[in-house]
Amino acid sequence: MATRTTEAGRPDVAIVGGGIVGASAAAFLSAAGARVRLYERSAIAAGASGRNSGVVQQPFDAVLAGLYRVSLEAYRELAAEEPEFALPEEPAGLLYVSHDVELAREAAAAWSGTWPASRPEVLAGAELRHLEPALASDLAACRLAIGFPVAPASATHAFARLADRRGTVTVRAEARPAVEGGRVVGVHVEGRIEPAGAVLVAAGPWSPELVDLSGSWRPIMPMWGVVASLALDAPPRHVLESADIVIEPDSIEATAVPPAAEPDDAQLPPAEPSDGGVDFSLVPAAGSSALGSTFLRSEPDPEAWLPALRRVGARYVPGVASATLIGIRHCARPVSLDGRPLVGNVDGIDGLFIAAGHGPWGISTGPGTARLVSDLILGRIAQADLPDALAPGRFGVRPA
Repeated sequence: MATRTTEAGRPDVAIVGGGIVGASAAAFLSAAGARVRLYERSAIAAGASGRNSGVVQQPFDAVLAGLYRVSLEAYRELAAEEPEFALPEEPAGLLYVSHDVELAREAAAAWSGTWPASRPEVLAGAELRHLEPALASDLAACRLAIGFPVAPASATHAFARLADRRGTVTVRAEARPAVEGGRVVGVHVEGRIEPAGAVLVAAGPWSPELVDLSGSWRPIMPMWGVVASLALDAPPRHVLESADIVIEPDSIEATAVPPAAEPDDAQLPPAEPSDGGVDFSLVPAAGSSALGSTFLRSEPDPEAWLPALRRVGARYVPGVASATLIGIRHCARPVSLDGRPLVGNVDGIDGLFIAAGHGPWGISTGPGTARLVSDLILGRIAQADLPDALAPGRFGVRPA
Protein backbone atom coordinates (compact mmCIF):
# COMPACT_ATOMS: atom_id res chain seq x y z
CA MET A 1 0.00 0.00 0.00
CA ALA A 2 1.06 3.62 -0.45
CA THR A 3 2.20 5.45 2.67
CA ARG A 4 3.13 9.13 2.90
CA THR A 5 6.88 9.38 3.04
CA THR A 6 9.46 11.73 4.48
CA GLU A 7 13.07 12.27 3.51
CA ALA A 8 14.83 9.38 1.78
CA GLY A 9 11.47 7.75 1.03
CA ARG A 10 11.04 6.44 4.57
CA PRO A 11 7.64 6.34 6.25
CA ASP A 12 7.22 8.47 9.33
CA VAL A 13 5.18 6.43 11.83
CA ALA A 14 3.41 7.41 15.04
CA ILE A 15 2.55 4.54 17.40
CA VAL A 16 -0.09 5.00 20.08
CA GLY A 17 0.43 2.61 22.99
CA GLY A 18 3.56 1.48 24.85
CA GLY A 19 2.67 -2.16 25.50
CA ILE A 20 4.34 -5.22 24.00
CA VAL A 21 2.85 -4.61 20.53
CA GLY A 22 3.69 -0.91 20.36
CA ALA A 23 7.20 -1.33 21.77
CA SER A 24 8.13 -4.22 19.49
CA ALA A 25 6.62 -2.49 16.43
CA ALA A 26 8.73 0.58 17.23
CA ALA A 27 11.85 -1.61 17.33
CA PHE A 28 11.01 -3.33 14.02
CA LEU A 29 10.08 -0.13 12.18
CA SER A 30 13.12 1.75 13.45
CA ALA A 31 15.38 -1.11 12.37
CA ALA A 32 13.98 -0.68 8.85
CA GLY A 33 14.94 2.98 8.84
CA ALA A 34 11.55 4.48 9.65
CA ARG A 35 11.38 7.58 11.82
CA VAL A 36 9.16 6.50 14.73
CA ARG A 37 7.47 8.31 17.59
CA LEU A 38 5.93 6.15 20.31
CA TYR A 39 3.20 7.81 22.38
CA GLU A 40 2.31 6.36 25.79
CA ARG A 41 0.00 8.18 28.17
CA SER A 42 1.42 6.71 31.40
CA ALA A 43 4.43 4.40 31.22
CA ILE A 44 5.89 1.60 29.11
CA ALA A 45 4.27 -1.74 30.05
CA ALA A 46 1.78 0.00 32.35
CA GLY A 47 -1.11 -2.23 31.25
CA ALA A 48 -1.53 -5.95 30.61
CA SER A 49 1.98 -6.20 29.12
CA GLY A 50 3.49 -5.45 32.52
CA ARG A 51 0.89 -7.02 34.80
CA ASN A 52 0.43 -10.41 33.19
CA SER A 53 1.43 -13.74 34.69
CA GLY A 54 4.66 -13.80 32.71
CA VAL A 55 4.86 -16.70 30.27
CA VAL A 56 5.45 -17.00 26.52
CA GLN A 57 3.17 -19.89 25.68
CA GLN A 58 1.97 -21.56 22.50
CA PRO A 59 -1.79 -21.24 21.96
CA PHE A 60 -3.78 -24.19 20.65
CA ASP A 61 -5.61 -21.99 18.13
CA ALA A 62 -3.87 -22.25 14.74
CA VAL A 63 -4.08 -18.53 13.93
CA LEU A 64 -2.62 -17.50 17.29
CA ALA A 65 -0.02 -20.27 17.07
CA GLY A 66 1.30 -18.72 13.86
CA LEU A 67 1.75 -15.38 15.63
CA TYR A 68 3.39 -17.18 18.55
CA ARG A 69 6.03 -18.81 16.33
CA VAL A 70 7.03 -15.43 14.87
CA SER A 71 7.01 -13.95 18.38
CA LEU A 72 9.30 -16.65 19.75
CA GLU A 73 11.79 -15.96 16.97
CA ALA A 74 11.61 -12.25 17.79
CA TYR A 75 12.24 -12.97 21.49
CA ARG A 76 15.32 -15.02 20.67
CA GLU A 77 16.65 -12.13 18.57
CA LEU A 78 15.81 -9.73 21.39
CA ALA A 79 17.68 -11.83 23.96
CA ALA A 80 20.75 -11.77 21.71
CA GLU A 81 20.68 -7.94 21.58
CA GLU A 82 19.42 -7.12 25.07
CA PRO A 83 21.51 -8.80 27.83
CA GLU A 84 18.98 -7.79 30.50
CA PHE A 85 16.25 -9.83 28.81
CA ALA A 86 16.46 -13.58 29.30
CA LEU A 87 14.51 -16.27 27.49
CA PRO A 88 15.11 -19.89 28.52
CA GLU A 89 16.67 -22.12 25.89
CA GLU A 90 14.05 -24.80 26.46
CA PRO A 91 10.41 -24.54 27.57
CA ALA A 92 9.69 -25.14 31.23
CA GLY A 93 6.76 -27.36 30.32
CA LEU A 94 3.08 -26.77 30.96
CA LEU A 95 0.72 -28.95 32.96
CA TYR A 96 -3.00 -28.81 32.27
CA VAL A 97 -4.21 -30.05 35.65
CA SER A 98 -7.61 -31.42 36.56
CA HIS A 99 -9.41 -33.48 39.18
CA ASP A 100 -10.93 -35.40 36.24
CA VAL A 101 -8.45 -37.62 34.43
CA GLU A 102 -10.72 -37.63 31.36
CA LEU A 103 -10.16 -33.90 30.88
CA ALA A 104 -6.41 -34.49 30.92
CA ARG A 105 -6.79 -37.27 28.36
CA GLU A 106 -8.96 -35.09 26.12
CA ALA A 107 -6.40 -32.30 26.25
CA ALA A 108 -3.57 -34.71 25.39
CA ALA A 109 -5.53 -36.17 22.47
CA ALA A 110 -6.32 -32.72 21.08
CA TRP A 111 -2.71 -31.50 21.28
CA SER A 112 -1.38 -34.78 19.90
CA GLY A 113 -3.63 -34.50 16.86
CA THR A 114 -2.96 -30.82 16.17
CA TRP A 115 0.47 -30.01 17.65
CA PRO A 116 2.36 -33.31 18.13
CA ALA A 117 5.64 -31.41 18.63
CA SER A 118 4.29 -30.42 22.06
CA ARG A 119 4.81 -34.07 23.08
CA PRO A 120 1.61 -34.41 25.16
CA GLU A 121 1.47 -37.06 27.86
CA VAL A 122 -1.02 -37.90 30.61
CA LEU A 123 0.27 -38.17 34.17
CA ALA A 124 -1.55 -39.11 37.38
CA GLY A 125 -1.04 -40.61 40.80
CA ALA A 126 2.45 -41.31 42.06
CA GLU A 127 4.00 -40.48 38.68
CA LEU A 128 2.58 -36.96 38.76
CA ARG A 129 3.41 -36.44 42.44
CA HIS A 130 7.01 -37.51 41.76
CA LEU A 131 7.23 -34.97 38.94
CA GLU A 132 5.54 -32.15 40.92
CA PRO A 133 5.36 -32.80 44.69
CA ALA A 134 3.65 -29.45 45.25
CA LEU A 135 0.46 -30.61 43.52
CA ALA A 136 -2.64 -31.92 45.29
CA SER A 137 -2.72 -35.72 45.49
CA ASP A 138 -5.96 -36.23 43.54
CA LEU A 139 -4.92 -34.50 40.31
CA ALA A 140 -4.26 -35.75 36.81
CA ALA A 141 -2.41 -33.70 34.21
CA CYS A 142 -1.63 -33.35 30.54
CA ARG A 143 2.01 -32.36 30.21
CA LEU A 144 3.12 -30.31 27.18
CA ALA A 145 6.63 -29.32 26.17
CA ILE A 146 5.72 -25.62 25.88
CA GLY A 147 5.94 -22.47 28.03
CA PHE A 148 8.80 -20.01 28.51
CA PRO A 149 8.49 -18.06 31.79
CA VAL A 150 9.57 -14.42 31.53
CA ALA A 151 9.44 -11.70 34.15
CA PRO A 152 6.34 -9.51 33.70
CA ALA A 153 7.15 -6.31 31.77
CA SER A 154 10.71 -7.41 31.00
CA ALA A 155 10.05 -8.15 27.34
CA THR A 156 8.21 -4.87 26.75
CA HIS A 157 10.93 -2.80 28.42
CA ALA A 158 13.60 -4.66 26.44
CA PHE A 159 11.88 -3.92 23.13
CA ALA A 160 11.46 -0.28 24.18
CA ARG A 161 15.19 0.00 24.96
CA LEU A 162 16.02 -1.57 21.62
CA ALA A 163 13.68 0.83 19.81
CA ASP A 164 15.29 3.75 21.63
CA ARG A 165 18.76 2.69 20.50
CA ARG A 166 17.46 2.44 16.95
CA GLY A 167 16.16 5.99 17.03
CA THR A 168 12.56 5.81 18.25
CA VAL A 169 11.44 8.90 20.15
CA THR A 170 9.14 8.07 23.07
CA VAL A 171 6.64 10.72 24.10
CA ARG A 172 4.66 10.58 27.33
CA ALA A 173 1.33 12.00 26.26
CA GLU A 174 -2.19 11.03 25.28
CA ALA A 175 -2.51 10.79 21.52
CA ARG A 176 -5.21 9.84 19.04
CA PRO A 177 -5.20 9.66 15.24
CA ALA A 178 -5.81 12.85 13.26
CA VAL A 179 -7.74 12.17 10.06
CA GLU A 180 -8.48 14.53 7.20
CA GLY A 181 -10.23 13.60 3.95
CA GLY A 182 -10.11 9.86 4.56
CA ARG A 183 -6.40 9.80 5.32
CA VAL A 184 -4.43 9.97 8.54
CA VAL A 185 -2.27 13.07 8.83
CA GLY A 186 -0.77 12.51 12.26
CA VAL A 187 -1.91 12.44 15.88
CA HIS A 188 -3.76 14.86 18.12
CA VAL A 189 -1.54 15.66 21.11
CA GLU A 190 -2.38 18.34 23.70
CA GLY A 191 -4.50 20.40 21.34
CA ARG A 192 -2.23 20.25 18.32
CA ILE A 193 -1.59 17.85 15.44
CA GLU A 194 1.84 16.26 15.25
CA PRO A 195 2.29 15.09 11.63
CA ALA A 196 2.95 11.48 10.70
CA GLY A 197 2.75 9.55 7.47
CA ALA A 198 1.15 6.54 9.18
CA VAL A 199 -0.38 5.91 12.59
CA LEU A 200 -0.49 2.56 14.37
CA VAL A 201 -2.99 2.23 17.22
CA ALA A 202 -1.76 -0.42 19.66
CA ALA A 203 -3.52 0.74 22.81
CA GLY A 204 -4.94 -2.57 23.98
CA PRO A 205 -8.58 -2.48 25.10
CA TRP A 206 -8.77 1.27 24.50
CA SER A 207 -7.88 0.99 20.80
CA PRO A 208 -11.42 1.07 19.33
CA GLU A 209 -12.32 4.33 21.05
CA LEU A 210 -9.23 5.94 19.49
CA VAL A 211 -10.18 4.67 16.04
CA ASP A 212 -13.93 5.43 16.30
CA LEU A 213 -15.02 8.35 18.46
CA SER A 214 -18.71 7.63 17.80
CA GLY A 215 -18.68 4.61 20.12
CA SER A 216 -20.50 2.37 17.67
CA TRP A 217 -17.50 0.23 16.66
CA ARG A 218 -16.33 -1.73 19.67
CA PRO A 219 -14.88 -5.12 18.58
CA ILE A 220 -12.52 -5.14 21.58
CA MET A 221 -13.43 -4.86 25.23
CA PRO A 222 -11.55 -4.93 28.52
CA MET A 223 -11.62 -8.18 30.49
CA TRP A 224 -10.03 -7.60 33.87
CA GLY A 225 -7.54 -10.05 35.30
CA VAL A 226 -6.32 -10.26 38.88
CA VAL A 227 -2.93 -11.86 39.57
CA ALA A 228 -1.31 -12.42 42.98
CA SER A 229 2.44 -12.75 43.45
CA LEU A 230 3.20 -15.39 46.10
CA ALA A 231 6.38 -16.65 47.75
CA LEU A 232 5.90 -20.43 47.65
CA ASP A 233 8.24 -22.51 49.81
CA ALA A 234 8.49 -25.19 47.11
CA PRO A 235 7.13 -23.80 43.82
CA PRO A 236 6.35 -26.19 40.97
CA ARG A 237 8.79 -26.42 38.09
CA HIS A 238 6.09 -26.37 35.40
CA VAL A 239 3.68 -23.66 34.37
CA LEU A 240 0.26 -24.80 35.60
CA GLU A 241 -3.25 -24.21 34.23
CA SER A 242 -6.56 -25.86 34.93
CA ALA A 243 -7.59 -28.08 32.03
CA ASP A 244 -10.83 -26.15 31.53
CA ILE A 245 -9.44 -22.61 31.82
CA VAL A 246 -11.16 -19.93 29.71
CA ILE A 247 -8.29 -18.69 27.55
CA GLU A 248 -8.52 -19.98 23.94
CA PRO A 249 -10.64 -18.13 21.34
CA ASP A 250 -13.35 -20.82 21.24
CA SER A 251 -13.84 -20.54 25.01
CA ILE A 252 -13.50 -16.75 25.23
CA GLU A 253 -16.35 -16.22 22.75
CA ALA A 254 -18.86 -17.23 25.42
CA THR A 255 -17.99 -14.21 27.56
CA ALA A 256 -16.86 -11.69 24.95
CA VAL A 257 -20.27 -10.39 23.89
CA PRO A 258 -20.87 -7.03 22.19
CA PRO A 259 -21.58 -4.22 24.67
CA ALA A 260 -24.77 -3.35 22.78
CA ALA A 261 -26.17 -6.84 23.34
CA GLU A 262 -28.33 -7.86 26.28
CA PRO A 263 -26.43 -10.91 27.54
CA ASP A 264 -27.82 -13.51 29.89
CA ASP A 265 -26.30 -13.29 33.35
CA ALA A 266 -24.88 -16.78 32.87
CA GLN A 267 -22.65 -15.50 30.06
CA LEU A 268 -20.83 -13.01 32.26
CA PRO A 269 -18.22 -13.56 34.96
CA PRO A 270 -19.63 -12.45 38.33
CA ALA A 271 -19.15 -8.80 39.26
CA GLU A 272 -18.36 -9.63 42.90
CA PRO A 273 -15.68 -11.95 44.31
CA SER A 274 -16.68 -15.57 43.85
CA ASP A 275 -14.85 -18.85 43.38
CA GLY A 276 -16.96 -19.29 40.25
CA GLY A 277 -15.31 -16.23 38.72
CA VAL A 278 -11.77 -17.58 39.14
CA ASP A 279 -9.75 -19.80 36.83
CA PHE A 280 -6.50 -21.39 37.96
CA SER A 281 -3.07 -20.65 36.59
CA LEU A 282 0.32 -20.55 38.27
CA VAL A 283 3.55 -19.37 36.69
CA PRO A 284 6.43 -20.26 39.02
CA ALA A 285 9.53 -18.11 39.29
CA ALA A 286 12.39 -17.77 41.73
CA GLY A 287 11.04 -16.00 44.81
CA SER A 288 7.72 -14.99 43.26
CA SER A 289 5.08 -17.14 41.58
CA ALA A 290 2.14 -15.57 39.73
CA LEU A 291 -1.26 -16.96 40.74
CA GLY A 292 -4.28 -16.18 38.55
CA SER A 293 -6.68 -15.49 37.22
CA THR A 294 -9.99 -13.84 36.44
CA PHE A 295 -11.88 -12.60 33.35
CA LEU A 296 -14.15 -9.82 34.61
CA ARG A 297 -16.23 -7.32 32.67
CA SER A 298 -15.76 -4.48 35.18
CA GLU A 299 -12.67 -3.24 36.99
CA PRO A 300 -12.27 -5.18 40.25
CA ASP A 301 -10.84 -4.42 43.65
CA PRO A 302 -7.90 -6.84 43.42
CA GLU A 303 -7.59 -7.29 47.20
CA ALA A 304 -11.20 -8.48 47.36
CA TRP A 305 -10.43 -11.31 44.93
CA LEU A 306 -7.38 -12.63 46.79
CA PRO A 307 -9.29 -15.08 49.06
CA ALA A 308 -11.02 -16.65 46.04
CA LEU A 309 -7.73 -16.89 44.16
CA ARG A 310 -6.17 -18.67 47.15
CA ARG A 311 -9.11 -21.04 47.62
CA VAL A 312 -9.20 -22.09 43.98
CA GLY A 313 -5.43 -22.27 43.74
CA ALA A 314 -5.13 -24.42 46.85
CA ARG A 315 -7.29 -27.10 45.22
CA TYR A 316 -4.39 -27.63 42.82
CA VAL A 317 -1.36 -26.48 44.84
CA PRO A 318 -2.13 -26.66 48.60
CA GLY A 319 0.79 -24.40 49.48
CA VAL A 320 -1.01 -21.48 47.82
CA ALA A 321 -3.36 -21.20 50.81
CA SER A 322 -0.66 -20.05 53.24
CA ALA A 323 2.06 -18.68 50.94
CA THR A 324 3.31 -15.19 51.73
CA LEU A 325 1.72 -12.52 49.57
CA ILE A 326 4.29 -10.37 47.80
CA GLY A 327 1.82 -8.24 45.89
CA ILE A 328 -1.39 -8.25 43.91
CA ARG A 329 -2.12 -6.55 40.60
CA HIS A 330 -4.85 -6.26 38.01
CA CYS A 331 -5.03 -5.29 34.37
CA ALA A 332 -7.50 -4.97 31.52
CA ARG A 333 -6.88 -7.62 28.90
CA PRO A 334 -7.94 -6.50 25.40
CA VAL A 335 -10.33 -9.27 24.32
CA SER A 336 -11.84 -9.19 20.84
CA LEU A 337 -15.27 -10.64 20.12
CA ASP A 338 -13.72 -13.85 18.75
CA GLY A 339 -10.55 -13.95 20.88
CA ARG A 340 -8.17 -13.07 18.03
CA PRO A 341 -6.46 -9.71 17.48
CA LEU A 342 -7.34 -7.11 14.87
CA VAL A 343 -4.31 -6.52 12.69
CA GLY A 344 -4.00 -4.24 9.70
CA ASN A 345 -5.31 -1.17 7.93
CA VAL A 346 -8.48 0.39 9.32
CA ASP A 347 -11.15 0.28 6.60
CA GLY A 348 -11.82 3.65 5.01
CA ILE A 349 -8.78 5.51 6.37
CA ASP A 350 -5.54 5.45 4.41
CA GLY A 351 -2.48 5.21 6.64
CA LEU A 352 -4.32 4.22 9.84
CA PHE A 353 -3.48 0.81 11.28
CA ILE A 354 -4.58 -1.16 14.33
CA ALA A 355 -2.91 -4.02 16.19
CA ALA A 356 -4.90 -4.91 19.31
CA GLY A 357 -7.25 -7.45 20.84
CA HIS A 358 -4.85 -10.19 21.96
CA GLY A 359 -6.70 -11.01 25.18
CA PRO A 360 -4.44 -13.04 27.48
CA TRP A 361 -2.03 -13.80 24.61
CA GLY A 362 -0.31 -10.42 24.29
CA ILE A 363 3.11 -11.48 25.54
CA SER A 364 2.93 -14.75 23.59
CA THR A 365 1.78 -13.32 20.25
CA GLY A 366 2.32 -9.54 20.37
CA PRO A 367 5.75 -9.36 18.69
CA GLY A 368 4.48 -11.60 15.89
CA THR A 369 1.59 -9.21 15.35
CA ALA A 370 3.97 -6.24 15.46
CA ARG A 371 6.16 -7.85 12.81
CA LEU A 372 3.16 -8.32 10.49
CA VAL A 373 1.78 -4.82 10.89
CA SER A 374 5.25 -3.28 10.57
CA ASP A 375 5.80 -5.08 7.27
CA LEU A 376 2.36 -3.85 6.17
CA ILE A 377 3.18 -0.23 7.02
CA LEU A 378 6.53 -0.50 5.24
CA GLY A 379 4.85 -1.86 2.11
CA ARG A 380 6.63 -5.21 2.29
CA ILE A 381 3.30 -7.05 2.35
CA ALA A 382 -0.33 -6.19 1.51
CA GLN A 383 -3.41 -6.55 3.70
CA ALA A 384 -4.43 -9.49 1.50
CA ASP A 385 -1.30 -11.33 2.67
CA LEU A 386 -2.59 -11.37 6.28
CA PRO A 387 -5.01 -14.06 7.49
CA ASP A 388 -8.67 -13.10 7.07
CA ALA A 389 -9.13 -14.18 10.72
CA LEU A 390 -7.11 -11.08 11.75
CA ALA A 391 -8.78 -8.53 9.46
CA PRO A 392 -9.92 -5.40 11.39
CA GLY A 393 -13.12 -5.24 9.32
CA ARG A 394 -14.39 -8.70 10.20
CA PHE A 395 -16.71 -7.24 12.84
CA GLY A 396 -18.07 -4.58 10.53
CA VAL A 397 -16.56 -1.53 8.96
CA ARG A 398 -15.65 1.37 11.21
CA PRO A 399 -18.20 4.18 10.76
CA ALA A 400 -17.10 6.99 8.46
